[in-house]
Amino acid sequence: MPVTPSSDDLAARIRHLEARLNELSRGTLTNAVISQGGITIRDLGGIELSDQDGETVFYVGGAGGSWSRPDGTPQPITSISDDRGRWRIAVFDPAPAEHGYRQFVAIWDYNGNIILGDDANSGEGLARPYIPHTVSRGRSQDWPASTATDWEPLDIIRLHRQHPQLYIEYRHTSDEPNTRGDVRLRDTQAGVLATKPVGYVTVWEKTQMPMPGVFGDMREIWLEARRTTGPGNIRTTVVHASGVQS
Repeated sequence: MPVTPSSDDLAARIRHLEARLNELSRGTLTNAVISQGGITIRDLGGIELSDQDGETVFYVGGAGGSWSRPDGTPQPITSISDDRGRWRIAVFDPAPAEHGYRQFVAIWDYNGNIILGDDANSGEGLARPYIPHTVSRGRSQDWPASTATDWEPLDIIRLHRQHPQLYIEYRHTSDEPNTRGDVRLRDTQAGVLATKPVGYVTVWEKTQMPMPGVFGDMREIWLEARRTTGPGNIRTTVVHASGVQS
């Protein structure tokens, strides 16, 4: 039959429960699983993750003061920092009272320079980095020319492979009606990428293809020409070349 607990047994259990409660109150949340629902933090209260040195490496929450929204309420921001506490990725507007309140995404380098950001003012495209635009000669008589009957490189595209696709625009023509030939794009390691016939008409070619090589390769793509008939020159020039997404 069941045994009635003695007073000593009850006291021991109470002491055990008190010790357990003290342990829980001093402890930290080390392992938690939320299988349904979630955590809701209202009124822009924040979630902050700090490292052993006390540096904040992640923050989601509200920012007031000069960073308040134009209506005076805290601005919701998100930031990811390195172990120095320096921002490396963030979504925020550092001057919400100027130029209209619009948050942008920014990525900083180690020295604190923004190296990537979207143009929130216009609502589209990049703010950083600045990307150079290409320049080419407009008059066909100024383009590189060849009378060679074998392939001759007239323009060279040198690139550091970063993207999966390569986009190239180039133009070609001949000097006079009886002159014909060919132009081609050739990767010096992978071989011929594209070949086009050339006649006495100005053609603007636009082509996209898989980028030769593997990520990080330094590649050279030659725009080559040859004359097959006639007394004149075969002319061609690169108008634009860039890596693009697939």
